[in-house]
Amino acid sequence: MIFSGAIVFLLAADLSQPGSPADNPGAWITSDDYPIRAMMEEMEGTTGFRLNYDAGGMPTTCDIISPSGHTELDAATCRLAMERARFNPGRDQAGKPVGGTYRTRVRWQIPRGAGAPDPAMAFLEEDFLDNWPRGALPSPAMRLLDPADHYPAAARSARVEGIVRMHLKIDPLGKVTDCAVTAGSGSDELDKAACDLMRSEGAFLPALDGAGKPAAATFAASFAWMLPSADTPGDATPEAPMPFPLGEPGSATMSIVINVDGSASDCQFSGTGKLASPQPEISPCDIFGGASRYAPFRDERGRPVARRIVFHTDLSVEDIASKPAPPTP
Repeated sequence: MIFSGAIVFLLAADLSQPGSPADNPGAWITSDDYPIRAMMEEMEGTTGFRLNYDAGGMPTTCDIISPSGHTELDAATCRLAMERARFNPGRDQAGKPVGGTYRTRVRWQIPRGAGAPDPAMAFLEEDFLDNWPRGALPSPAMRLLDPADHYPAAARSARVEGIVRMHLKIDPLGKVTDCAVTAGSGSDELDKAACDLMRSEGAFLPALDGAGKPAAATFAASFAWMLPSADTPGDATPEAPMPFPLGEPGSATMSIVINVDGSASDCQFSGTGKLASPQPEISPCDIFGGASRYAPFRDERGRPVARRIVFHTDLSVEDIASKPAPPTP
């Protein structure tokens, strides 16, 4: 007896999804947690850290990826985050809970009266993990925005200061498309000016989705409107101009392996001079490596293959013949 038929392959649905914080990361560490000795010695700084968590959503390890410059502040960061952070675990393709990694940073700043940050929100920036494997990242130019260049005239004349906290919508091109004030400065004029500034000057490295393509994202940030020192009575001395940010020679090399499944591994970064850390809060390996997944490289037959990518750049500062100053008329 002969049987004939067809073999049917049933593909199971992909139930994978990324994990996320179970509560507000801004509540993990507050100004109320400031170490007493660090406050007495006026230690301040920004600590970047990475938490690994298990399938139950509990932190397992904490790594400092960007030190604040003070061991006591960095140690307090990991201790508090391990105690308080909880996560909604991700899911693998079969829908089973899996652990993951979460990166963020905390700014340790001693409160100084009315202009100090709200103790309930000690985070300078907060990644809500709307995107996997990477959320939007502010460009270096964002950190150079000077309130003095954009201060609303009426608020400046009235000597009004304050901090504006906002949720920003970032499109796949890295542009700010919407701004919502979540905690105002107490001045409608400063609140509006902060959002206007984000829309006009906001520039971000766009978020990436699971396929490694640019995607829309939400980003939380704050902007501090502080009056220029020249506006302060008894201090009319103008501030010295800042040095050119790339005025020191240096070099940087990064290598990373993209495996046949698109995962990133074996990322190595080294640099000297001004290129030792192009973005102080997070290294290139934290951006492109870790849990990131990309479309794999393919050979001439279209089969996925592993590749190592090596990037090298040099920064030099050269002397040039100076021109004599024009004669005084």
